[in-house]
Amino acid sequence: MKAALLYAPGDLRIAEVPRPEPGPGDVLVQVEIALTDGTDLKTYRRGHPLLLTEPPARFGHEFCGLLDGRRVVAANSAPCGECDGCLRGEQCRDLAFLSGAYAEWLVVPERIAAVNLHDVPRGVAPEVAAMVEPLACCLRGVERAGIAAGDTVAILGAGPIGLMLAACVADAGGWPVIVGGREERRALAEEFGAEVGDGGSADVVIEAAGTEHAWSDAVELVRPGGTVVMFGGLPRDTRPPVDAYRLHYEELTVRGSFHHTPQTVRAALVFLASGAYPWERLVTHRIPLDALPQLFAAPPVDLLKAAILF
Repeated sequence: MKAALLYAPGDLRIAEVPRPEPGPGDVLVQVEIALTDGTDLKTYRRGHPLLLTEPPARFGHEFCGLLDGRRVVAANSAPCGECDGCLRGEQCRDLAFLSGAYAEWLVVPERIAAVNLHDVPRGVAPEVAAMVEPLACCLRGVERAGIAAGDTVAILGAGPIGLMLAACVADAGGWPVIVGGREERRALAEEFGAEVGDGGSADVVIEAAGTEHAWSDAVELVRPGGTVVMFGGLPRDTRPPVDAYRLHYEELTVRGSFHHTPQTVRAALVFLASGAYPWERLVTHRIPLDALPQLFAAPPVDLLKAAILF
């Protein structure tokens, strides 16, 4: 079968590899469609401490596939249920990850299959169903933000994650404001329940651009006593400057938000199936697997998410 293998940052190759063999409790899925996302692009450019540990590595994690004649999706991880984080109701400290969706076949490991493998509701297109993982992360980010009805929520970033966050904020009763981003992306804000603005004095600010500058901007934009959620990840050695005066004297709350939970995965699938927002608008390109390396090497300026077709 064909699969995408990441040998090193910037070195992605399409190769013929053996079909993976599932172990006890694992599930073998035929991939129908896979989606690109910002995490994969960052991994391609600079590596990843969790997703690129032993190159050449199977690549990709957003997908919809076929299992025994039915359409299924899976999140890209599952908690252990036993670590300190799980016992405290926090993020698992020992997540089991899935990678390799840019391939014709994919093994869903036993732990993930047990809690985060789901049938796709009837009528949901495969490219929409494949968004369950990033939308689940956004739902958890909004949960971490503690948004109250009527809160103004500034979202830094107008990419697919920023637009998904806007929909989640609107669904939670907040007023999302998209800050920054390219004009063609900002034009979609209204369709996802948001408006475009400067985000100043927001009750909550969610950083979704994944840049050092955006982390600093998030702290500057929020109102005194407000909450900042750092959603976009940075390289491990990054040390963004922080306005200590604002944090201390204006009593800001700053929280990180990483990943999803089985609860938000299930909620995301229901949200996608609701048709409340035009999720399909986030897929701007459709390409064969062979074209994936070039797409990552030179992403089109109008790219949101690309659907990889098999």
